[in-house]
Amino acid sequence: MINVLLADSDQDTVKNIKTYIRSAFPELKVIGNASGKELSELEADLLIADVRFFGASGYVMIRDIHERYPKSRIILYGAYNEGEIMVKSMEFGVLDYMYKPIRPAELSRCINSALKHFEQEDLSRREEKNFSEKYDEHLHFFKEMFMKNLMCGAIGSDEEARSSFEYFGMPFDKGFTVFIMRIDQFKKLILVLNEKEKHLLGLKICFFTREMLKGLPVEGSIMNFNAVACIIGGFEALEKLIELLEALKEEIYKRMNIRVTIGIGRTYESPSDISVSYREAESALRYRFHVGYNTVVPIHYMEPSNTITYRYPFEKEDRLVFTAVIGEYNYCKVLLGEIFDSLKECEPLPDKFLSKLVMNVIISINRYLSEQNIPIQSNFMTFFPSKDALELRDIDSARRYLDKTLKSFCDFILEYHTALNAKLIESAKKICEDRFYETFSLPKIASSLGTTPEYLNRLFMDKEKHSVFDFAVKARINEAKRLMRESDMNDDMVAVKVGYDDGRHFRSVFRKYEGVNTSDYRAQYKALSSRLYAARRET
Repeated sequence: MINVLLADSDQDTVKNIKTYIRSAFPELKVIGNASGKELSELEADLLIADVRFFGASGYVMIRDIHERYPKSRIILYGAYNEGEIMVKSMEFGVLDYMYKPIRPAELSRCINSALKHFEQEDLSRREEKNFSEKYDEHLHFFKEMFMKNLMCGAIGSDEEARSSFEYFGMPFDKGFTVFIMRIDQFKKLILVLNEKEKHLLGLKICFFTREMLKGLPVEGSIMNFNAVACIIGGFEALEKLIELLEALKEEIYKRMNIRVTIGIGRTYESPSDISVSYREAESALRYRFHVGYNTVVPIHYMEPSNTITYRYPFEKEDRLVFTAVIGEYNYCKVLLGEIFDSLKECEPLPDKFLSKLVMNVIISINRYLSEQNIPIQSNFMTFFPSKDALELRDIDSARRYLDKTLKSFCDFILEYHTALNAKLIESAKKICEDRFYETFSLPKIASSLGTTPEYLNRLFMDKEKHSVFDFAVKARINEAKRLMRESDMNDDMVAVKVGYDDGRHFRSVFRKYEGVNTSDYRAQYKALSSRLYAARRET
C-alpha cells in the first residue's frame, strides 16, 4: 500500500482528488491533508500538492522536503505561469506535474507515473536485497581477494588494511610475518590427481594451518594451486616460528602425504609492510634449491641485510618510464617523490647504486622510445647526460638530476605530440575535403589515421572548436556553394553531388550551417557578382 498525502488550501480540490483516488486506485491510501501553510512532517510515500501551497519560496521548500525525505516523491499541479517552477523542481523528487483545472485523465497519468516509479523502486530493493544475500554467501571470496591485494602491495594504507581486518574478523593488531608454503614436486604430483583433488590441496593446507596454529592470530590465502601464503600476527621470536612451521610441515605430510617447503619473511609492525614480508618469503623459497626441498627457509638467514630488493617500488619505476614517454611531467614528479622516499627507508645504499638505478631508468625510457618509434635517438643523451648520471652519490642529487632531465624531456615530448596532433588534424581534414561525397564515418577516418574516434574528435574540439562531423559537413557545404556559383544545377542535383539523398535534407543542413536558404544564397551571389561586374566596367 502506497501512502498519499494531499496538500492544498482549497478543500474542494482536495475532496475531488481523494474521491478519484479511492475509486480508481485501490493500491493508494490517502492518509491526510496538510492544510497548513507549511509541512512540519512528511510521512507519506507520495505527496500530491498545489505548487502555491509552498508559498513564494516553493522551490526551496520542495528541495528541503526532498533532502529530509529522499525516498518520498511528489506530484505537483498549478497554473501555466507556474510551469517553470514545477519543471525545475523535478530534480528534487518531483515525478510529474499537471496544470489546473485538474482533469481526471491528467491526474490518472501522473499517478500511473508514480506507481511505475514505486514499482521500479520496489524491484530495485528486492534486487539489492538479493545481491546483499549473495554477497554474504560469497564473503569468503572478497576476503580472499583482500588477502591477495594485501600480499601484492595493492593496499598501501595502514588505515585501509586495519579497517578490512576488522570487517573480515581478522584478529590482527601489531606485528606481521608472512610465510609461504609451496608444494614440492607439484608438477609430478598432479599427474595422478583429478581437477577437484588438485584444487583441494591448497584448501586442506589452509585448514591444517589454522588448526595447527590455533591460539595464534593467523590467516591464509591460496595464492596458486601449489602455494598458500599466511600472515601470522604478533612479534614471535624467529626460533619459535621455525619450530612451529617445522611441526606444521610434518603434520601436512602426515595428513596429506605431500611435502612442502616454507619460506619466512621478516616481521614488520605496520600492515602496509605485509607485502614486503611476502616478497621476502617468496625470495626465501628460491634458496631452497641450495638448502634442499622440504625445508623451512627464513629470509633472515639467507639475506640478513638486504632491504632494497623488497622495499624498492619497481612498479612505480615502470610507471615513471611510461609517464615520461607521454610527456606527463607533473605525474613524473609525484612518482619521483615516492621512489626516492622509499629509497631513504633503505639507507645506507650500496656504492654506485644510485647511478645504476638512474641509468636503468634512462635505458628503459630510451628502449620504450624505440618501441614507440619516436625519433629522438640521435639527441637522446642531450636530455640525459650519462657522465652526470655516473657521478651521482646521494639520494637528493639523484632526485634533482632526474627531475631536471625529465622536465626538459617531457617538454620535448609534448612539443613532438603537439606537432603530431596538428598533422593528425590536417590529415583528417584532407580526408573530409577529398571524400566529402561519401557517407560520414568517424570510426573509419580514425582507423585510417591510426587513432581512436574519441581522441580524434577531442583534438578537433580542443584545437578547431568544432567536431570532425561539423568539419565534414562544412566541406560538403563549401562544395555545394561552389556548384551553386559555377553551375545551373538545382538543389536536388547539388544535393546528390555532395552526398545527400534529397534536396529537402540538403536545404535543411545548408540553412543550419550557413544561416540562409539556398535560394537566398544564390540571389546574394548574383547580386554581388553584378556589383563587381559593374565596378570593373566603371574602371
